[in-house]
Amino acid sequence: MEKKLTIFEKNSEDIMEFLGKVSLFKELPRESLEKISAKIQINSFSKDNIVIKRGSVGARLYLIKTGSARVVSESEHEEFIIATIPNGKCFGEMSLLTGEPCCATVKANEDSLLYSITKSDFDDIISKNPHINKHFNKLLSERIENQNIKNIGLKEYEIALSRYLQKTKNYQYSGVVWKSKKMQSVFKEAKKFSENDAPVTIIGKPGTGKEIISRKIHTDSAKAKSPVFEIVLPKERRMERIPIHNERRQLDQVESELFGKEKITFTTEEEKRIGYLELVNNGTLIIKNIENMSLNIQKIFLKFMKTGEFLRIGGSKLVHSNVRIIVTTTDISLMQKQLYQPLFRMLSSQKLEIPPLCEHKKDIPSLMEHFVDRIDKIRHTQTKRFSNGATNKLLKYDYPGNVKELENVIERAITLSKADTDIEEEVIFLGNPTGIEDEKRVNLLNISLIERFCKSPRIISVFKATTLIIFISLLCMLIIQSDISIGGKNITLILLWQLGIPLLFVLFLFAARFGCGICPIYSITRFLNKRNLKIPVPDFIKEYDAWIMGTGFTSILFLEEYTHMASSVNKTAYLIFSILFLAIIVDLIFEKSAWCRHLCPMGGMAALFSMSSMIEIRANKNVCTTICTTHDCFKGSERANPCPMFLHLQFLSDNRNCKVCLNCIKNCTHNAARLNLRIPGAGISSLRQASLAGAIFSIILSGLLVAEIFSIADTIQANYLFIFSASIFFSLTLNITTNYIAALISKETVIWHIKLFGYSIIPLILFGFISLYSIEVFGTVKGTLMIFNTFQLDINFTTTFQVFFVLTGLLITEYLIYKIIQNKINPKRHLQIFAIQGIVPFVLTIIYIILFFISQTWGQPPYYC
Repeated sequence: MEKKLTIFEKNSEDIMEFLGKVSLFKELPRESLEKISAKIQINSFSKDNIVIKRGSVGARLYLIKTGSARVVSESEHEEFIIATIPNGKCFGEMSLLTGEPCCATVKANEDSLLYSITKSDFDDIISKNPHINKHFNKLLSERIENQNIKNIGLKEYEIALSRYLQKTKNYQYSGVVWKSKKMQSVFKEAKKFSENDAPVTIIGKPGTGKEIISRKIHTDSAKAKSPVFEIVLPKERRMERIPIHNERRQLDQVESELFGKEKITFTTEEEKRIGYLELVNNGTLIIKNIENMSLNIQKIFLKFMKTGEFLRIGGSKLVHSNVRIIVTTTDISLMQKQLYQPLFRMLSSQKLEIPPLCEHKKDIPSLMEHFVDRIDKIRHTQTKRFSNGATNKLLKYDYPGNVKELENVIERAITLSKADTDIEEEVIFLGNPTGIEDEKRVNLLNISLIERFCKSPRIISVFKATTLIIFISLLCMLIIQSDISIGGKNITLILLWQLGIPLLFVLFLFAARFGCGICPIYSITRFLNKRNLKIPVPDFIKEYDAWIMGTGFTSILFLEEYTHMASSVNKTAYLIFSILFLAIIVDLIFEKSAWCRHLCPMGGMAALFSMSSMIEIRANKNVCTTICTTHDCFKGSERANPCPMFLHLQFLSDNRNCKVCLNCIKNCTHNAARLNLRIPGAGISSLRQASLAGAIFSIILSGLLVAEIFSIADTIQANYLFIFSASIFFSLTLNITTNYIAALISKETVIWHIKLFGYSIIPLILFGFISLYSIEVFGTVKGTLMIFNTFQLDINFTTTFQVFFVLTGLLITEYLIYKIIQNKINPKRHLQIFAIQGIVPFVLTIIYIILFFISQTWGQPPYYC
């Protein structure tokens, strides 16, 4: 008889520690384990007591804390042991998940202590935590591949498992209305193939839905009520320096999974195993990546295809099986090359090719609705809708990962979006997760002092408060026209122009957009506009924001020199208050920090120069994709606010939009966030989303630097409009010419080359601006150097510093050009393209150095006159 359960008091920490060691739960994050441990009950069973009776409906999932259990097959006269379950293992999950009767009896081998979860509690955990459900599906799928089948009772267990997994997959795309002619043709062809039992080859890129089409053929066929299994063939890796014995073991496993194996005498092999071809008798077997089938297995498989019979490994008795074979491949030509021709002809008698998602985008809206509806049903949440911006963003992308990638994007977007709101484009993250781990980057968070600094809840607040106090003080001084001066110069102008602007460029080099993270204008607008109108930002602003911000910053630089703004309190006040009032009005009208993200000219400049920064915030993508389920770096938590720029750390690939507010580092509980020290501009060589506007304004800035150096001399102030225009024209002409020549050589477009190499000169420009503004801070520093106490050498230390810094920028820029060519250009064209693209920074460097020497002769900046 089944023993009445005895329930004990439980210790949550002990239970969580135990769950963390159980294979079924050990990969789950702590918060998931806490939810599971809350539902755990502790039960005691004496030796030989029945825990689960064969034929009973599954009521609990059991985990053996102490003791052990045995799986037995009972008859009228005897009982024999099928398997022994040691402590730390679980059982009862299949009946619990499928609702089918238990396929075997389980008894306590000795006095045992078991943890258990009731069906209602288990269902509640699964429904409220989709990531746990997904984790179970993955583990149960793996169990098909790893389970040793020892008798007919466990064969029923495997078939029940297959039916459960089949249920989770059959409805996956069942509600989609395919509107494209290409997919309608695919399903029409699949319907025709389901009317016979001949082999079918499904061709398509990863993620196109080859498995779903395969299962569709099965469910529409006469074999629909029979089981369907799938097996993935691993790629042979003899060319990848992996030890041969490892691969041999892997191939042996594939052979035993397909054909099964007998118990071999005088070996340590386990009992006989029933292979998929025998398990799936009268059903369908899906073989993924058929091109990876080894030659030895091909011979045996070809014989089975011809006769319907095979031998288990180590067996002598022929086994007959009536199986429908469906194979999948990503490349039919590779499949033809790798397989024996008789086998290839047999398998490819019926072929069906699935187009990539980028070729049938008409189906994306229907897929979007289907995925949202399915995920919301699983999570028991209200069905969400997509905003126009989100829909447009999803339709524009080409999805190299195809339908599977679209599904992942939408599932993540639903998780990131707030309850009772539409899915906005800010929660749509496209492309593969990014994460940079290499020897040229050092994670500064490994230094305990820096880690404490970054995770301190008050440190950023202190910086924000300090900058806000200074900014408000400057505003007051501008309003009252303060005449406080130092050395005959107005202190307000000194703080804003001679110290403030140079400090910004130094911050760009050493701290990226940290200045934006503590920006006082952002603090003011956020305080004043707590209840703004929340009007969506117009699409044209989002589309052309880089052009708007670039034009704004270029205009500010021009007006500063043309109107002698840096020497006028009134003109400076007009500029500062104009920017402040514009920011307040924009953020009052539009939602989601529209000024910072789309319109701020200083923010646009910061975005460009921060790409040359020596630091970056990135994620350990392995931790993000395997452990994280909360996405606190995006959504925020009690530790810190959400990302103000609506970025997801997992998808952050460059510094352009990151304000280095450190919120993501504080919010991440998995230690996935990294604060990397790197070579300045290292991210430019691997830039994933190069913008034409960004590249063009980088080129324009290189010309503006020429005009800025010219402006140091008073004698050319009257001609500044000409110098400004000529400098930009020269820089654009030089870059377009070199890119045009490079495009002729590489057979690519000029636009492609400009986007690729335009950003590479940013380090040179940044180092050039720092060199320029060093005069504003330190003036001209000269000295005398005695050599061997004999030779006297007069040195201009300012010019020496400028030359050194500009040459450093040149070396970094040339290195980036070299790396870009390595990554993007045909190896045969490397030398030619480098010789052409390297001309631009070299010519600019020569001009900058010459102008720095000339400026020392012509005069000093207006502050010193």
